[in-house]
Amino acid sequence: MKNIALFSMIALHLSGAGAALSAENTVQSAESSVAIVGLRGGFDSNPSGVEGEKGSPVATVFATWDYLNGTIQDGYGLNLALVETQYDPRNLAAARSHSLTLKHGITLGEATVIQSSLAASAEQSWSRRKSSLAWRERIDHALGPFRLFASGEARVTALNERNVFNLGDFLPSDENFTTLSGTTGIAWKAGQTEIGVSFSAAQVRYVNGMDYIGFRRDHNRLQPNLFFSTMIGEASLEGSVSPFRASFPDKDFETVDSLLYTAKLRLPWQRFTLELGSSRSVEDTTLPFTVIDLVTAHEAKLTARIDEHNAVSLVARRKTDDYVGLDARSDQKGIGLEYQRALGEGLIATASGGWRRTKETGLTPVDSFNLLLGLQKQIDLSRSTPLAKPDQPTKAGS
Repeated sequence: MKNIALFSMIALHLSGAGAALSAENTVQSAESSVAIVGLRGGFDSNPSGVEGEKGSPVATVFATWDYLNGTIQDGYGLNLALVETQYDPRNLAAARSHSLTLKHGITLGEATVIQSSLAASAEQSWSRRKSSLAWRERIDHALGPFRLFASGEARVTALNERNVFNLGDFLPSDENFTTLSGTTGIAWKAGQTEIGVSFSAAQVRYVNGMDYIGFRRDHNRLQPNLFFSTMIGEASLEGSVSPFRASFPDKDFETVDSLLYTAKLRLPWQRFTLELGSSRSVEDTTLPFTVIDLVTAHEAKLTARIDEHNAVSLVARRKTDDYVGLDARSDQKGIGLEYQRALGEGLIATASGGWRRTKETGLTPVDSFNLLLGLQKQIDLSRSTPLAKPDQPTKAGS
C-alpha cells in the first residue's frame, strides 16, 4: 500500500562522527558534519504493484546531512534527508520523501538533560501523500543506575491515501488532524543491559470534525510499554512489548486493541553479520470505515564481508498493512541480493537485484523484479578545535 519497495531500493546509512579523545590528544572535535549523496538507477518491472502496469526505468537521487555542534546532551544539530525517485512519467508519477529535524540539548547540573526537536517531513508515492510538523520536548534525569524520563509532543498532519483496494483515486482534499501526546517512564541500567517501562497517552483531533462519509475520527490512545536492550559479547539485542488501545468517544468506530512490539538482533561472526528485525506499529489512514492501520514488518539480512573492500548481502522482507474495520490487507514480500564495493575516499558502488510479490485484498497478486546500479559518496565536513594540553596554560581569551 505504501509502496515501500520504492525506498527499499536504497540504503541510507547515516554516519555519526563523534569526538575522539585520548590522554595525549591536543585536538578535540567540536563539530560533527557528515553528508552522503548518491544515485541509483535501473529498471523495475512493475513499480506500483498493480496488475497490468508496465515496467519502467527508475532513477533515485538521495542526499543526507547529519550535523552536530557539541554533544547530543549539550549542543545543537540537524538531520536532513532527501529522496527523489523518477519513473517513466507515462507509467507512474515521481515519488519523494523529504525530512528535516532541528535538535537542541541542554545539560542542567550533572544529572538532568533537556532535549528539544522540531521536525518537518513530506512524502509522496503513487498511493499516499503525507506531510507533518512536530515539536517535541524531552527531559531525562539520572539517579544512580536509574533514569527517569518524560516527553511531550505536538504534531500537525495532512494525509491523503488512495484506496487501492478498489483502484480509487485520492480524496479531493487532505484530512488534517493534530496529535498531542505525552510519555513518562523509568529505566534501570547495569553494564550493557537496560530495562525500562513507560506509559504514553495521546489525543487525535481532526480539523474538519467529520470525514467525507460523515464519521468522526477523533480518538484517544493509551500505550504502556516494556523495553530492554543488552549486549552479549559482540551480539546486540533489543526489543519492546506494548499493549495499544484506541478508543472513539463518538462511537463511530469500534475500540482497537492490539499488541505492538519491536525486536532487533545483530549477530556478527567472523566475516558474517546476521541482522533480524521485527515490529508491529500503528499508522493513521484516510481509507473509509477505518482510522488505524496496523503495520507489521519483518526483515532478515545476512552480510558476508569478502575483504575490506567488498561485501555481499542477502535480504528478505515482508510488510503487511491491516486496516482495522475495513477487513482489508496489503501484503508485500520480497527477497534481494546486493553487492557493495568500497572504492576509497568515501565512495561506494552497489549492484542489486530483487523480486517481490504484492497482494491487495480483492486484487490479483502481482510479481515484479528490479535491477539497480548505484554510487554514493560520503563527505566529512567536520571541523576540529585545537585545545591546549592540561599542563599547558591557555592564552587569555582563547
